Amino acid sequence: MSILFEDLNLNPALVDALKKENITVPTDIQEKVIPNALKNLDLIAQSETGTGKTLAYLLPLYEKLNAENREMQAIILVPTHELAIQVLRQIERLTENSGIKLSATPIIGNVNISRQVEKLKERPHIIVGSPGRILELIKKKKISAHTIKTIIIDEADKLLDLNNLDMVKAVIKSTLKERQLMVFSATITEKTITQAKELMKEPETIRGEAEVTVPSNIEHIYFIAEQRDKIDVVRKLIRIINPSKAILFVNNSVDIDIAAEKLKYHGLKAEGIH
Repeated sequence: MSILFEDLNLNPALVDALKKENITVPTDIQEKVIPNALKNLDLIAQSETGTGKTLAYLLPLYEKLNAENREMQAIILVPTHELAIQVLRQIERLTENSGIKLSATPIIGNVNISRQVEKLKERPHIIVGSPGRILELIKKKKISAHTIKTIIIDEADKLLDLNNLDMVKAVIKSTLKERQLMVFSATITEKTITQAKELMKEPETIRGEAEVTVPSNIEHIYFIAEQRDKIDVVRKLIRIINPSKAILFVNNSVDIDIAAEKLKYHGLKAEGIH
């Protein structure tokens, strides 16, 4: 029998807020994470994309943080601007729908730092952003690291890689030892788990059951091509298959614009989004 959010000892205001979004039954990862997070345990949680990891860590935050206390109490580290805004929007919906007045602000790179400093003067309860910019503002004493009670690392497979690990460690070390640390990822390697454990206090490892399945009517094909030939291969495939619509995923924004321009040059209707 499926349990409900009411069974997880959540504030009734949060349960009502979820119902306003037609969310009544917790996913597997939410069911496993929320009770442990409420015990203030350090957690390493792995579950596929689309299984509700964001709510799995936000709901315990709403239980534990003090909305009446105007100080910075939690940091959510994310690897991209897009994910920061996605998390921020979910926080805004929870606040509006529950009446629990927790506030948040995004702190990300490549954005005017002066505006971010002004936002921080309002003492948001939750800071969502990239480790580099957050660390910079901690060093400038614009973020009060000593008041942080919880740090969440979202998409840990990216944030605990060689490019980000030192900055993430520095952010964590700037806070008091009593803080809670929770690590979330859709995919997580043993190396990432080992790195996470070095930063944590006797963490619990939680793995969600797979809930997202690929429809059986989807066919998978892959082509191997040199980097310089990839767009030509895509262009030829489009001509052969002649799809009514298609999505082309590219792993950085510069290449997205180049790919879109090349496809348009060859008479295809294409636009880049990033």
